[in-house]
Amino acid sequence: MIYILTAMQREADALGMPCRVIGIEAKDLPETTDDDILVNVGYCGAVEIRPGTVVEPNETASYVSGEGRNLATHFDVPHVPCFTSEKFVTEPCSVFPSVYDMELGKIAKLSHRELYVLKIVSDNLDEADCEEFCDRKPGKKYGHC
Repeated sequence: MIYILTAMQREADALGMPCRVIGIEAKDLPETTDDDILVNVGYCGAVEIRPGTVVEPNETASYVSGEGRNLATHFDVPHVPCFTSEKFVTEPCSVFPSVYDMELGKIAKLSHRELYVLKIVSDNLDEADCEEFCDRKPGKKYGHC
């Protein structure tokens, strides 16, 4: 089975295809098998990466412990580490270009055959900017999506 996983409904709506909304912090994960293909697309915060940039995590690590795993890459976009936290990150744990989310670490632990991940940088660790990103109202900081 192929699971397209997003944290928020607005991410699923932006994709325009059937998705499984797993909730912020991945609270509603599906039961998967070793034969399943997982696709995770969603917004993330970043350090040293401009909002609107699409990246592919090449590693996922815990924001708290730093423990994680390498991820296979599949796309011709910048490859950066993704730190997963239980809360919205406002302070980076790396000085290098990196992204921050609240789901990928949990998704990567699910049983799967393949994992594909694309993250869209929504902010530079600013929750207000994250909420405004892709807001279709004129005059917003990041314009129209």
